[in-house]
Parts: sequence; structure tokens; C-alpha cells
Amino acid sequence: MTTVFTNASFISHNEENDIFSVMVVRGREIVYLGYNTPLCYEDDKSVDLMGGYVIPLINDRVYYDSAHARCSVLKEGEQADFIVIDKNILTQDNPQILEVYIKGRKKV
Repeated sequence: MTTVFTNASFISHNEENDIFSVMVVRGREIVYLGYNTPLCYEDDKSVDLMGGYVIPLINDRVYYDSAHARCSVLKEGEQADFIVIDKNILTQDNPQILEVYIKGRKKV
């Protein structure tokens, strides 16, 4: 199953601290990070993350240092476990977790 997550800031934590607006997940893998939904995914399930900020989960636990924005690098093909928070951890303190996704599915 392929899911397109939109309307969020996906914080990559790569060396350039790229922030993307669209993430596509197939099964448990991230297959696309970018700024627009590719045409080949337009008919897939879409989830609007309502403007949240997204960071990866590591072994089902959130680990980051918001003062220094340390986190594992989110790369294409990594397991699709992530959280949605209400603030950009690169620039703001005290984020609140809005949603948790494990294996590409929203945890209730």
C-alpha cells in the first residue's frame, strides 16, 4: 500500500537540514521526499498532516535535541516510523507530539 503524506514540513536532518513538503511511503519504506506529489502517486491514499512538522522515530522512540536538532538522517528507503509535532525543532523549543505513525500507519 502506498500513502502520500502532505501539508507538513518533513525535517530530513541531513547535512543541509532540508525540509520537504511531501513524503510518499510504500509499505514500510519512504520512496519519495520532495515538494510536490509526483503524478505516479496522485491516485494513492493521501493523508493531510495539517501543517505539522515531521521527524523520524528511532526504534519506536523519539530522540532529538531541539537545541542542536540532532537526529538520525531520514533517507529514502528507511523504515517509515515518524511523529508529527506542532513546531519546527530546528527553530523552536518545546514541541508537542500531535500524531505517531508506526510502520506507516497512524498509532491510535
